[in-house]
Amino acid sequence: MKSLIQYGLIAAVVGGYFLYSQFGGQSYTEDDIDLNAVLDVTVDTIYSFQESLDGQDQETLDEDNTFVEFSEVLQENYNSATPALHTASIGVMPRNDASLLAYEDVNQNNEMEESEPALFLVEIDGERSRVIASSRSGAVNDHHFSGTGLLAGYLIGSMMSRQRMAGVSSSSLANKKPITARAAAKARAGSGSHSKGK
Repeated sequence: MKSLIQYGLIAAVVGGYFLYSQFGGQSYTEDDIDLNAVLDVTVDTIYSFQESLDGQDQETLDEDNTFVEFSEVLQENYNSATPALHTASIGVMPRNDASLLAYEDVNQNNEMEESEPALFLVEIDGERSRVIASSRSGAVNDHHFSGTGLLAGYLIGSMMSRQRMAGVSSSSLANKKPITARAAAKARAGSGSHSKGK
């Protein structure tokens, strides 16, 4: 039992380090964004966007363009959410591995600049039918798809294809389990690691 707890703490520390590297080495901050609300908007957007694709000839669709269009719709929905997800404008940057990095778009030019902080990362775990959101504080939360319709759809299929091409393994996504910001901070503090701000 003791070894299981140790392995759990090690996994949490590794996960925290991964997030630390993904978010540009930012120091720990308490979350001001509700990941549940982020996931609600994300899943709703996936469903509505897939519905818009269903009426189109999928052979004429371009994966890259579709992914960029999805990120633009998602950005619009994040910014129009009620209650607001964040106090400032949110930008969404689509990445090669099919993840979506949300950032604080201070100058609202739809381009992430070095001075603009990352807010959260959204990933698709197609094999387990879930969407994962990870915050800059190390918190992780997820929502599951209902049914298999989305997995058979063009959007999720193309995102999973991008993941495979980028070398994202199913096991790396499977290891992302829900954890609160407080628990993530305790795990990092217990490891003796120290975060440095920019």
